[in-house]
Amino acid sequence: MLTEIEIEDVGIYRLPNMWQQARINHMERSRRHTAILAYGMGMTVPQFKKLSQAKRDEIQAAFFRLTSPANMPRIKR
Repeated sequence: MLTEIEIEDVGIYRLPNMWQQARINHMERSRRHTAILAYGMGMTVPQFKKLSQAKRDEIQAAFFRLTSPANMPRIKR
C-alpha cells in the first residue's frame, strides 16, 4: 500500500493527517480540494497556487493514486 509519492522538484505528497483534515473540514467547500492538495505537500494554499499548472496536476494525480481503491489492502476472508 502506498502512503507517499515523491513529486520531482516539489517534495513528497502524503495524505493530510487528522489535524490537517480537521482544519480542512472547517473551510469553505469550494476551497477544500485545493487545501487537501496543498497540505499534503506541506504547503499553504497560496504557496500551492504559485506552482505551475503542470506541477499542480502532478500533485492531483498523486492524490488520486493514493486514494484509489486499487491502493487499499485486500481483506482476507
